[in-house]
Amino acid sequence: MNSARWWIVLALLIVGCSTPGSRSGKSFDEIRRLIAGKSAGEIVQVLGEPDTRQEIFNSDERWIWWNYTYLDGSDFPPEVRGHVVHLEIVFRNPAPRHEGRRPYSDWRIDEALGVSFKLPSRQSFLGVK
Repeated sequence: MNSARWWIVLALLIVGCSTPGSRSGKSFDEIRRLIAGKSAGEIVQVLGEPDTRQEIFNSDERWIWWNYTYLDGSDFPPEVRGHVVHLEIVFRNPAPRHEGRRPYSDWRIDEALGVSFKLPSRQSFLGVK
């Protein structure tokens, strides 16, 4: 009986340590490699619809997927590895504002702002816990 309990505890530890709590199950670096060179339309096919789209710089957009990925690898300090983060991608509208919007298949990741992440706030939102 004692041996069976040991195996159950070991199995629970393995399951708990092996899967981060992100929605995608992929690390931030894996996602960056996966979407490299793709248009906004192609990225939606790969990642799914973002949770929010925000217009920035008059005609470009920032798309955010909440709690979508996690940080992993030696490029991140040990204290943040494994943390679930919000994925943010800034897309550049190829048409000037006065010409309107082109289809997302024409939009590309902005070279300067590109793909980034934000750590979710650990504080309560508007005082609600």
